[in-house]
Amino acid sequence: MIEELHIRGLGVIEDAQLRLAPGLTVVTGETGAGKTMLVTALQLLLGARADSSLVRSGATAATVDAVVAPRPPEAHDHLGAANEPLIVAREVPAEGRSRARLDGRPVPVSTLAEVLGAHVEVHAQHEHVRLARSEVQRHLLDRYAGDPHARSLEAYQAAHERWRELAARHARLQDDARERARELDRLRFEVGEIDGAGLDPEADTQLASAIDRLAHAEAIQQAAAEASAALSSDGAGEPVGVAVAALRRIDVDDPELAALTDRAVALAEELGALSADVRDLGEAIDADPAALAELQERQHLLAGLQRKYGAEVADVLAYADTARERLAALEADDADAGTLAAQVEEAEAALHAAAADVHRGRVTAAERLAEVVDGHLADLGMPHASFAVEVEEVTDQPPTAHGTDRITFVLAPNPGEPPRPLAQAASGGERSRVSLAIEVALADVDDATVLVFDEVDAGIGGATALQVGEKLARLAAGDRRRQVLCVTHLAQLAAFADVHHVVEKGLSGGRTVTTARRVAEEDRVGELARMLGGDATADAGREHARALLTTAQQRRAS
Repeated sequence: MIEELHIRGLGVIEDAQLRLAPGLTVVTGETGAGKTMLVTALQLLLGARADSSLVRSGATAATVDAVVAPRPPEAHDHLGAANEPLIVAREVPAEGRSRARLDGRPVPVSTLAEVLGAHVEVHAQHEHVRLARSEVQRHLLDRYAGDPHARSLEAYQAAHERWRELAARHARLQDDARERARELDRLRFEVGEIDGAGLDPEADTQLASAIDRLAHAEAIQQAAAEASAALSSDGAGEPVGVAVAALRRIDVDDPELAALTDRAVALAEELGALSADVRDLGEAIDADPAALAELQERQHLLAGLQRKYGAEVADVLAYADTARERLAALEADDADAGTLAAQVEEAEAALHAAAADVHRGRVTAAERLAEVVDGHLADLGMPHASFAVEVEEVTDQPPTAHGTDRITFVLAPNPGEPPRPLAQAASGGERSRVSLAIEVALADVDDATVLVFDEVDAGIGGATALQVGEKLARLAAGDRRRQVLCVTHLAQLAAFADVHHVVEKGLSGGRTVTTARRVAEEDRVGELARMLGGDATADAGREHARALLTTAQQRRAS
């Protein structure tokens, strides 16, 4: 609720302060007194475009402040949680850009709409009001349709989310299919090439020495034969054997001599073993050109693998392991691409089935809503107007999270005229009455707690004005106890108000000044008498005003 509205320097208003309350509040006054400036002030607080021409001549800026309680939850995103009322302010300088504040803190002007937009609704002439927006119309129709439809809509949204996720994944796999096929071919070739080589980390690391030995087989054989002969008992072993024999002939108990003799014996044995090992080495080597060529060919194969996959044999084998893991993942994606198409088709079928349920619920609700609104329009002096809700299935665009329907509120103001969208089908005053009819019909489902109507009574009078006043009072007095503000020039409507403010124009310091005051009891009777076209002090006019108040009270009570 808006508890207080303070306006300074806006149009003809120098300084005006209104204390507001729940229920129906009317604002009256003579033509040109500045009543509509109150609506303009509220629009500024909702983030409407500001024009420096709104600034009162001689003022440096126009300012509008409002106290809003309870604090809208949307304010928490910008200011944090708090229990105090919210102070909303807008300043329009005579020069420069306008500024907005929440609790004194500067915010972008767009933030005002975010914070108050869902709670305050302004129905003003020549304005594209919230009810004209397609997304608002859809939201209100869905809420009007009731709980069974809400469950259908929830089921549809779950189906849409599943379909969207599957379709997005399938699209990604399809987009990547060509690249994935190329990578699969490459990895399969690489893994096959490495596996086909049959790498042996131990044997392949000794390949170079094996090739070197075979390449010099004859030289090794010859050298081994010569070395073995030189080390044998006929070669180097003979003098060592002579030395051993000489040392053994000395029969002396000398530890040092015994140690030298042992060393000579060991040397003779080592020479014999070394001669045999050298001979065996030479005899073991077979000068086989075919075996050499085979080893050289494997060395060439290994060099190619190491050049492509790793400096060492172990690196090549590690690359093969990584490639196999990637290959398995890509093959799984390939398999998924095959099954995802079927899953997407199944999810899409489920989505369309859920969309059909939502569509049926909306069509049923649209028919009920149209009938109720038409009844209100007849009461509001538009008996020939025909309201309808078009629920059109959209087939040329992907399904959205809200369904496959385009919702449009349309109106045919007079018989024989084609229905047109709400914002185009009626004049300013008619549009306000249509908005009022819709608001009353949707009173239990609309989230807005503050409703503002600017001259909703344009072009009507008499009994119709009483109907308008009664419906505004009903709108304000429901279980949700809204705050309804109405700018009016008809006493029949003003008589239904819980709170009555009068905007008056006077002179101060040689300039026109507009002020606002709350009227009650006899002051209110006098204002109603003036609005009825009589003298505010004449007895006949005042009696007429009292009778009107009595009629309004009786109609409200019934």
